[in-house]
Amino acid sequence: MSGIVQNPERDRREQERQARYRKKFVEETPPWYHGMLHLGFMLLITGGTIYYCAVRLENPVWWEWTMIPVIALFGNFVEWAAHRYLLHRPVPGFKMVYKRHCTSHHQFFTHHDLGYEGHKEWRALLFPPFAPLAFILLSLPFAFLAAWLISSNAGYIVVITMTAYYLLYEGLHTLSHFDDEKHPYLKHIPLVNTVRRMHYVHHALGYMQTRNFNLTFPICDYIFGTSDLDRGFLGTMFNGASHEHMRKDLKPVDPGIVIPGIDDTPPTRQASDA
Repeated sequence: MSGIVQNPERDRREQERQARYRKKFVEETPPWYHGMLHLGFMLLITGGTIYYCAVRLENPVWWEWTMIPVIALFGNFVEWAAHRYLLHRPVPGFKMVYKRHCTSHHQFFTHHDLGYEGHKEWRALLFPPFAPLAFILLSLPFAFLAAWLISSNAGYIVVITMTAYYLLYEGLHTLSHFDDEKHPYLKHIPLVNTVRRMHYVHHALGYMQTRNFNLTFPICDYIFGTSDLDRGFLGTMFNGASHEHMRKDLKPVDPGIVIPGIDDTPPTRQASDA
């Protein structure tokens, strides 16, 4: 998926750094780690939670189900805000997740190569095992409040919806890292092609701290003006894989990020030739 035009020297330096980091990351992956176990644990926790809540629903009425889109919109905001303000900023108390995201995920995957090979590389792709647990725990106060104010069914629906949203989050994020040449059909699937394109742009170093923070649908990116597109709401949602409507005023700028143990000297700032 091409679209980001940069200074050739900057491209070369970024690609070399990515290659060095990938090699180092895989070599340092613990021998006991296996991507299938990582994925299996995530599916067990989320699937088990959804099943546990679903079997406890007692004849829910139609208006209780109308809570789902409201909760999903809230999840979209949480996703956007956490990504923008916690994963890309060293906030006290959350520096571990910032470091893991910026100095691991964004160095392993750049717009030069978003693909992955082998189960060891899943450690850089999937969110840590504690992430689904944290997301489910985050839903509990809202679930207890809904159960108290509305009904026990409402409480269970809150947990089911937020847990399902996390699965959607992981699924669309993983699809965004599928290799274009091996999976060309993805660029023809509505919404999925939009998500993949915006994530590609987000992984350019010059954009990662300012653009495209939604990992699912770019609803909050549109509302809060962090989308890289110059389009209306429907145009943003269904933009697809095209870069035609990318904002003309956006130019990738090398932020000069130094990764200890990888970059021996700070890189020189360069403006894009785009």
